[in-house]
Amino acid sequence: MARPSRSAPLADRIGLWPARAVWASLPLTFGPALDDLVADASTGVRWWAALGAWALWFAGLLALLVPGPISLTAVRILTPATLVLAVWAIVRDGVATTTIVALVAAVALVVAVFQAATGDAMVNGSAYGSERRLALRAPAALLIGPIPVVWALTVGPIVAGTAWLADQRWLLGGIVSVVGVITAVVGARALHQLARRWLVFVPAGFVIHDRWLLAEPILLRRTSITKLGPAPADHDAVDLTAGAPGLALRAQFDEPIELAMRRKDGPELTPVERVLVSPSLPGRVITEARVRGIKID
Repeated sequence: MARPSRSAPLADRIGLWPARAVWASLPLTFGPALDDLVADASTGVRWWAALGAWALWFAGLLALLVPGPISLTAVRILTPATLVLAVWAIVRDGVATTTIVALVAAVALVVAVFQAATGDAMVNGSAYGSERRLALRAPAALLIGPIPVVWALTVGPIVAGTAWLADQRWLLGGIVSVVGVITAVVGARALHQLARRWLVFVPAGFVIHDRWLLAEPILLRRTSITKLGPAPADHDAVDLTAGAPGLALRAQFDEPIELAMRRKDGPELTPVERVLVSPSLPGRVITEARVRGIKID
C-alpha cells in the first residue's frame, strides 16, 4: 500500500482512523440498544442476534484494518444496517439514553464510512509500489434509487430468513434464507462494482479503471496529456462521469486515443481527444498529477 508522506494533507494522514474508532466503539454505544430490541424475543433469536452482531462487528473491524475494494464494499454494506436498527430502536422503545446513544453512533459511523476520504483510503489499500489510487464518484442516477434498493435486497432477506430459522419457523425461514443467499450474492457483486471505480496514478501517467463504462482500463500517458484541470461548462469532451455530481476534471491529449466503451452488444472503440472524469476528491487528483509531472490547466 502506498503511504502518504509527512508533507501529505492532514486528511491523508488521519486516513481511516475516525471510521475505525467509531466502529470499535459499537459494542459500548450500540450494543445496549440492540440488546433491548431482542429482550422479549425467544432464546434462539437472542442467541442469533448476539452471535450475528459480534461476527459482523468483527468482520467490519477487520475490513477497516485491512483496506481494499472488497473491504470497502463490506463495510458500506454493513454500516447502513446500524442506522436502520437505531431508528427502529427509537420507534419501538422510544427516546431513551440507549437509543439516542445508538442513533448518534450510527450517524457518526455513516458519516465516517461514506465520506470521500474514507473511500479513497480504502481503494488505495490495494495499491502497490508507486501507485496511488483515487476513487471515482458514484453515478447520481444510482444514488437516488437503485443503490438503496439493491442494499435492502442484499441485507433484508438473509437477515429475516436466518432470524426466522433461529425462531424455529423452519419452512418460512428456510425459503426466505435460500432467497436471501441468492439476493445477497447478486446484490453484493453489483455494489462491489462501485468500489472498483478509480483512477490509478503510475509512473507512465494514470489509468482510468471503470468497468461501469469501459470494457477495459485505459492508460493516459503523462507525455500525451496536454492539460488536466476542472472541466468548463461548455466542454466538448467524452463524458466518463456517468452523471456523477460535483466537479469533473477534463484531460486533454495531444492526439486521439481509443477508449473501449462498454456497450450492450460488446465493446466499442471510440477515438477521443478529451475525456471527463469525476473523482471523489478532485483536489487530490490535481495535487497528485502535479507531483507526477502532468500538465495542469
